[in-house]
Amino acid sequence: MPQFPMTQYLGSKRRLVKWILSYTPNCTSVLDAFSGSGVVAYAYKQQGKRVIANDLLTSSYFFAKATVENNHVRLSDDEIERLFTPHSYRQSYIEQHYVGVLYPAEECRFLDNLYANISELDDPYKRSIALAAAVRTCVYKMPGGKFRPNLLPYRSPEHPYHKPKFQKPIEDVYRSFLLAYNAAVFNNRQANLALNADTLDIVSTIQVDVAYFDPPYGGSDYDYLRDYFFVELYSRHYGQMYEFSGEVKRYEESRHSGFRLISEVHSSFQTLFERAAHIPCWVVSYNNRSRPSKRELTDLIRIFKPDITVVEQDYAYKSGNNDRLREYLFVCRS
Repeated sequence: MPQFPMTQYLGSKRRLVKWILSYTPNCTSVLDAFSGSGVVAYAYKQQGKRVIANDLLTSSYFFAKATVENNHVRLSDDEIERLFTPHSYRQSYIEQHYVGVLYPAEECRFLDNLYANISELDDPYKRSIALAAAVRTCVYKMPGGKFRPNLLPYRSPEHPYHKPKFQKPIEDVYRSFLLAYNAAVFNNRQANLALNADTLDIVSTIQVDVAYFDPPYGGSDYDYLRDYFFVELYSRHYGQMYEFSGEVKRYEESRHSGFRLISEVHSSFQTLFERAAHIPCWVVSYNNRSRPSKRELTDLIRIFKPDITVVEQDYAYKSGNNDRLREYLFVCRS
């Protein structure tokens, strides 16, 4: 069975996938409503289920488009090599605005040239593979995986937090991810689907046996739209800079998940559960530092799914304070 490429995504469930799958009831179809890196949706696909993967971020949508919806299409060797060739009519958008802010000049030029070559791919699945690899490359090159100004000095060999991977040529990084996403394509003989929408807008229309919900954890200080603004710009808004604010470049369109602020997350969960009530079973990921609390979330779920089992385990993120951190999994049935 092909393997999913390595992830470096905030909140990625890569190390929890087997645990999540072990508590998912037997079913034939699953909605991964906040698919993120795509690793859980891909694991459900490996089990032979019909999978619908959705995410608000376009950069995350391409992960699912390339590996979950896509059952057959891969880039040929010639197409892979053409992505690295100089493009006569490339724009200099990234080079013009991000040199010395997020990346050195040679990496910005590579990203501009790469975007021009990706744009010439006719097949949407091939473009998705190429863009998924580009997004991973951009994240890989950012210290901490978040897009912030003034992080470029961390990549210097003289910096105390320097990592050798930052010196790896961007062409080599991109090639490794490109080959990994290309190799991850397989056919599970199901009509899988990738979506790029607000979950609250579409969940009422989705017909599946199980919904897996892994929303942003309220109060976690993760703001995916902010933290991944550059790969959203690259995959959705290339060439569209409408506002310049200090050293952080912003694009005009703003999207809002409704699950980040503590003041709004309770009402967003209530809306989510109301609109997903027709789905027979939910599997919900959360943790003990998030709001609403375990008890509050259980009480809210019980309004719609009275049969609730909560399992938990200790968990540690790669960075940050992991003291007494526990991951919850709510398995909820009518």
